[in-house]
Amino acid sequence: MKVGFIGLGSMGYGQAMLLAKSAHDLTVFDVSAKALAAFEGKATLAKTLADVGKGAEVVGVCVRDDDQVNECADALIPVMSADSILLIHSTVKPATMKKLAERAAERNVHVLDASVTRTVIAQDAPFVFCMTGGDEAIAQRVQSVLDAYSTDTIHVGPLGSAMAMKIANNLVSWSQIMIGLEAFKMAEAAGVPTEKLLTVMKKNGCLTPPMGGFIQLRARAGEAETSELIASQSGIGEKDLSLAEALGAGAGAPTPIGTFIRGIIRNTLNSLAKR
Repeated sequence: MKVGFIGLGSMGYGQAMLLAKSAHDLTVFDVSAKALAAFEGKATLAKTLADVGKGAEVVGVCVRDDDQVNECADALIPVMSADSILLIHSTVKPATMKKLAERAAERNVHVLDASVTRTVIAQDAPFVFCMTGGDEAIAQRVQSVLDAYSTDTIHVGPLGSAMAMKIANNLVSWSQIMIGLEAFKMAEAAGVPTEKLLTVMKKNGCLTPPMGGFIQLRARAGEAETSELIASQSGIGEKDLSLAEALGAGAGAPTPIGTFIRGIIRNTLNSLAKR
C-alpha cells in the first residue's frame, strides 16, 4: 500500500521506521529536519503535510495533541483520495475524532482511532498495542499497516471508543509511573538498595512496563539526552491526565487521583531530569 506517516517523535519514529522496513511504499513528514533526515534513503521525504496525503491510500498521524492533529487534518483531508484512510495514533478527545470524521466524510475519506500504547521498550520490532475505533471493515483494510509496528491489535468499537480506552489506559500508566518514582526516591533515601527493590517488584508484579521504563530513565538521569527526554514527558503527562479529567467529568465519573497527579507531574519529572 502507499502509506504516509506524520510525526517522527519518540513513538512515531519507531512506527515509521518499521513501516519503512515493510513492503509498503512510505512517505514521511516531521517539522524537525533532524527527525526527517533519519529516513533519508528509507522513505520518501515530504516537504509539506499536504504532500504526505497526495496519492496515499493510508496516512498515519502521530503528533502531540488535538491542535496538532487538527492542523494535520486541515492539510490532509482536502488532498486525500476518495476511499483513503486517515489513522489517528495521537491521544486526543473522542469528540475531536468525531468532528474529524464529519469533515473527512465530505470527501469520502475514512477516519479511524488508531491509538497506541507501548508493550516493549525496543523499537527494532513491533512494540505497540494498537487500539482501533470506527468502522471495523475499514480497520481490517489497514491491518497489514498496523502489523508492521504492533505486537497486538484490538478493535474496540465505534469511532472515539479506542481514544476513550487509551485515555483510561494513560490514567493508569501515569499513576503507576509517578508512584513508582516516588517509591524509589523514598527507598533510596531510607538506605534501601534500589536494585533489590526492583527484584522484589518484578517478582510480585508491582513493576509495570511503563513504570520500569521510567525507573531505567531515573538511573540515567543527568545524561543530557536522558534528561531532555524526561523533561519532555511532563507536558505529555499533563495533556494525557487533562484528557482523563475531561472524559471523566463528561461521563459523570470524576478522576480525583488523576487530577492530583496532573498537578505534580511537571515538577516531579523536571526535578528528576535535573538529578
